[in-house]
Amino acid sequence: MFRLSEKLKYMVLGGFLISTGFMFGNMNSDTEAQFGSEKTDKLTVQELTVLEDITVIADDGEPRVVISWNERGGQVTCLGSGEERDSAQASLLVGMFGGIAGVTSGQGIAGASLTIGTEGGGVTIFPVPGTEGGASLAIVEGDGVVFRRDKFGERRSLEQ
Repeated sequence: MFRLSEKLKYMVLGGFLISTGFMFGNMNSDTEAQFGSEKTDKLTVQELTVLEDITVIADDGEPRVVISWNERGGQVTCLGSGEERDSAQASLLVGMFGGIAGVTSGQGIAGASLTIGTEGGGVTIFPVPGTEGGASLAIVEGDGVVFRRDKFGERRSLEQ
């Protein structure tokens, strides 16, 4: 009988401690476990694993930077703000066969790209949409090519 009453005392004490811990743990109503979003002024991380795309949102609620990837490679895109948001961007893409760095101005007015791949690379300046023009400098399999396209659509190459 002595052992039973001693065990009951410990069980009552343990139940009291568990109940007290539960009540104190739930007194803070601000606690959320992986639900919604949280604003943090400063965050230091040594290692971060992300399974989906990352989007950086500005104060106006619009995306400014998107980091994405798939089985073919990865991409970092910086988007414009205001009216240029839909067209002004700078992108860095990396895939199996090389990479591209590209820039487009507001409303898609002009752009340029720098490409590199297994066969060579090049720099291209694109014309304003709806017009002719543009220029390119490229090296493909060791041969260099420089050409420009004038406003009449004629392609002119620089030859040795």
